[in-house]
Amino acid sequence: MTELLSEDKLQEVQEILRILDKKGENIIHSSDVMTLFQALHCNLSMNELQEHLLILDPQSSGVIKIPELMPFIAKRLQTRETTDQLIDAFRVFDKENRGLISGEELRHVLTRFGEPMDESEANDYIAEAEAKCPDVRANGEKTGMINYLAFIGVMLDLSEEEIASAGLQ
Repeated sequence: MTELLSEDKLQEVQEILRILDKKGENIIHSSDVMTLFQALHCNLSMNELQEHLLILDPQSSGVIKIPELMPFIAKRLQTRETTDQLIDAFRVFDKENRGLISGEELRHVLTRFGEPMDESEANDYIAEAEAKCPDVRANGEKTGMINYLAFIGVMLDLSEEEIASAGLQ
């Protein structure tokens, strides 16, 4: 999974891990996991931290082997990078910086940026966005716009906590 990281990002991760692995034993203390993710600018909620620790340190020994931690780091960083790229693509159309775009603007992004989708696939995504991520007035009436921050969470199949950690609320 570390192959998903750029060489620069991998070096950054390794440098932080070297600092946390004070004795060079290829381990870090479970109490340092939150610090690690914060240093990488990836926020974890306490629930996410506990979920990771249950998998990484099931016996609650207080130590985590770095090779076992790397897939978690790579996935989190990849999700963050993908999220940032999608936000940048949507912001091109969001002149008022409100987090909203029209269905036609969404179609433009989906069919022209990254790995372009065909019209049929784009239509499916737009229908899903309009159903799951509409902008709604205080009276409950839909505005016809799509909340692209919420839509990114749907596209990437992020949990509520991952959405909050990525700043997509």
